[in-house]
Amino acid sequence: MVTTVQRTFRKEVLHALHKAKEVNHAVLISYSRQIESLDPLSFFNYGAKKYTGNRFFWSDPESELTIVGLGKEAVFQTNQKNSERYREVFEQWERFKKTAFHIYEEEKLQHSAVGPVLFGGFSFDPCEERGSQWDHFSEGDFFVPALMLTMTAEGPFLTVNRWVSGGEDAEAVLEGLKAFAAEFMVPDFKQEDQAVIAAAEELDKDDWLKAIETATSQIKGKQYDKVVLARELLLTFDGPIQIEPVLKTLLDDQQTSYVFAIEQEGKTFVGASPERLIKRDGGTVMSSCLAGSIKRGVNEEDDCRIGLELLNDEKNLLEHDIVVGMIHNAFVSSCSEVEKPDGPVLYKTKSVQHLFTPIVGQLRESASIFDLIEKLHPTPALGGSPQEKAVDVIREIEPMSRGWYAAPIGWIDSQDNGEFAVAIRSGLIEGSTARLFAGCGIVEDSEPISEYEETQIKLKPMISALGGERR
Repeated sequence: MVTTVQRTFRKEVLHALHKAKEVNHAVLISYSRQIESLDPLSFFNYGAKKYTGNRFFWSDPESELTIVGLGKEAVFQTNQKNSERYREVFEQWERFKKTAFHIYEEEKLQHSAVGPVLFGGFSFDPCEERGSQWDHFSEGDFFVPALMLTMTAEGPFLTVNRWVSGGEDAEAVLEGLKAFAAEFMVPDFKQEDQAVIAAAEELDKDDWLKAIETATSQIKGKQYDKVVLARELLLTFDGPIQIEPVLKTLLDDQQTSYVFAIEQEGKTFVGASPERLIKRDGGTVMSSCLAGSIKRGVNEEDDCRIGLELLNDEKNLLEHDIVVGMIHNAFVSSCSEVEKPDGPVLYKTKSVQHLFTPIVGQLRESASIFDLIEKLHPTPALGGSPQEKAVDVIREIEPMSRGWYAAPIGWIDSQDNGEFAVAIRSGLIEGSTARLFAGCGIVEDSEPISEYEETQIKLKPMISALGGERR
């Protein structure tokens, strides 16, 4: 457990340095303080040069919590090809917390997502034949940033993470941390002209349509119940793509979604997902069953009519029920109490409306957020049902490399609070190219052209964020 202190700074820095001597290796001091208002995009942009390729951005729906990290002070990776990857990251994090010290100025800094925070994600399928576009994205890749901004309802907090060794001077360490935090200045982010789309290519479209025909035939043959098949769109621009304008548009347009970005060696995985996989707040865990979707209407009356159509559509209700059943069972296996509504309601984003059922549980002390990620991923909304068979089918007939698409991405703090979203409505940006991904659930009466049109709707948020045609 991370040692959290609020007594004299000097005494606690001395304690950390003593611990470093005792264990004969450096320990991490995480220093947090509340600051004046600071724009998250400006902070993200501030790190573009010094921390290029080592930044992350996270904002939950309605921007109730925004976290921006710069640099990688500690890295936690795994290339395990099985479910052990979740446990490996969890165990690395638990070992790390034993020699990390969180120093803060006031008691109110004992806040979720303040202090040492682990951010990152997993791949969708560690056994797939990975395309080179996903180089540098491991099967599990997490890090604690050197600098972090946390925007909460109580205000903004700055965290500085630094390794210290037993031989350092306590006064120098303390003054260095405090001076850095006090003098921290960030210029306002000024949006520049974004590069323009020069070409667009739908990759393997015909193979994807044929894959749907194969899947519906196999489902009718009772080989499995459902599979989610995704395709990709490759956009080429007339210059390098800037990430900050993409994030700004997503934040403005997709306010009911999780907006995220993670950089790895010159590549940025970015998106706006409407779907929570798992959230932990103290002992309470929450998940969102989001499956079954339809377009938005041109006006309020039309939107209501289309929503009612979705609420009464047998194909979409079946698809949704499969997801609800799987997530509910996962919660029952890890929680002492579980709450589930009797039926779905509508969850609306700018371009799409979904069937939505929330599930809440009280996590048993023996379980962790990583245990639930392992049990939930991939949900039937992202993989299919039965889970293992669906992933095998995706591996065999889906004509793209998923990498981190539709996989868990999120954060966890030193008190084990955290949240992971499912990385859909997303794209992989490198230089002047962007690969955008969209998928849909296939059941026995799915029609290839209708499913294609559904993916067109789901591609809209990222196309718009990249400067393409807006609705």
